[in-house]
Amino acid sequence: MALQTISQVLAPNNAPYINGVAARARWSAAVLVNLYQELVGKDGKGIDDNFVSPSEAEDSVQIFVHRVLPNNIQPREIGASKNGAAYSQNQHYSQTETVGIEILTLIDDPILIPRVTQDHIPVDLLSQHTKIFSGRLATILNGATFASKVIATYIAKSKGEEINETVISASDITNNKILNKYVYANAKLDEGDDAHGIDIFPRDTRICVVKTSFGPILKTDGVLKLGGANEAYAILKAAGVSNDTVRLENDGYIGTIDGVEVREISNQSLQHASLFLGFPAADLKNSNLYGYIASSYANARGVSTDKRTKVVDEVNGQGIRLLPYVKFGVVSWYQKGNSFLTAGEYDPFTGLKLLFSSVASDLTFKLKAAGSRLFPVFAAAGITLTSNTAFTLAGTHAYNDFNVENLKGGYYVVTDKAVKTVDEFIRACTKRDDNGALVADDTNENGTYDIVTGGSKSFTTALTSGQWVNVLAIASDGSCSLISKQYVA
Repeated sequence: MALQTISQVLAPNNAPYINGVAARARWSAAVLVNLYQELVGKDGKGIDDNFVSPSEAEDSVQIFVHRVLPNNIQPREIGASKNGAAYSQNQHYSQTETVGIEILTLIDDPILIPRVTQDHIPVDLLSQHTKIFSGRLATILNGATFASKVIATYIAKSKGEEINETVISASDITNNKILNKYVYANAKLDEGDDAHGIDIFPRDTRICVVKTSFGPILKTDGVLKLGGANEAYAILKAAGVSNDTVRLENDGYIGTIDGVEVREISNQSLQHASLFLGFPAADLKNSNLYGYIASSYANARGVSTDKRTKVVDEVNGQGIRLLPYVKFGVVSWYQKGNSFLTAGEYDPFTGLKLLFSSVASDLTFKLKAAGSRLFPVFAAAGITLTSNTAFTLAGTHAYNDFNVENLKGGYYVVTDKAVKTVDEFIRACTKRDDNGALVADDTNENGTYDIVTGGSKSFTTALTSGQWVNVLAIASDGSCSLISKQYVA
């Protein structure tokens, strides 16, 4: 429960003076507006909102969707020695597959507006908070939608399943090969998903969502520098970029490439996405992921919007309470319906399972709201470098509401710069063997140790000035926290 702290600062000590003469100060009735990006994925592009109606999302915790499986009918030859009679020997029975979407995420924190506060400010706080809530809701939904595709795709990768992933290297950007890589990534959705009876993911169901840092690269360093030859201009017109109407502050639209709308997702939406994955807030912004091309055939979302907000009298005195209430759920049923664009290696869940192999069976990786995640909390003291050969870590915990410890372990690595993301931490601790499998990399200082009650660790190689000690802690629900400390001689 949040407690309100009220301080009293009155005139004349704080009254404005100019050249020793009291001056007038007034409150403006105007308000600095909070700006939020609207929904990035909508209208059946990249995500389908039609599987779950608002009323179903309101009164259900899980929605099941049935899909009729295709029959594996094969042609035969009349008169052949095998199955050549007048009637086929093969018969096919109707079969269905059931997939589900959980509607468990809830936004319902009350917003209190005491009369004593409203009376002293010439601003309609209720209307402003209502607008702020609607804007923040959109960024939360954007984040959950982005995260659902990340977790479905890269959990599948950690299981050795095939995914759609295209690496756009620095060389591709320098040599203007981004359009080629983008077209290849888009074409992977043309291959469909045979395992789920999808011959091709229709292009009118697709959307490309990229980070704000990658949008300018698409428009300047890559695709739009094709100009010069008639053929290049034809590519741009038919299968390249069209950005006549930019709606960046609305749904993020910045143009169309290869027949697919490209939309930028805001950094605040990405923060929500990171937290839904159980990663630090800035993780996806700093990660190797540029974005994805996705089809609504593989992705669904349900949101209850019938009773989004309600206003009631304050129970503790005069004033009002704004009561938000939105339930929602997002799921990516088939990872083959997503085609990711990356700057390089990205495999966080495989790495986490490897680093914490001794407790891997205790870890659960799934989409989960930030307010209910068990993020490990480092003690205020954090990392203390006792020398250039050892460090200690203050107690770290991940308690639930019942005071049960959910911290499962910690890992540390020494690097030349501070580690900012979970995947970067993993890359510092691991490498690929000759068969392409992820294995521990002993060339870096790293090791597991108990950090539940704090502990110390010695290095086999002394730190040099400027190096960083980074610790990653993980809880039972897969929530990760990072902390870093630089050694300065």
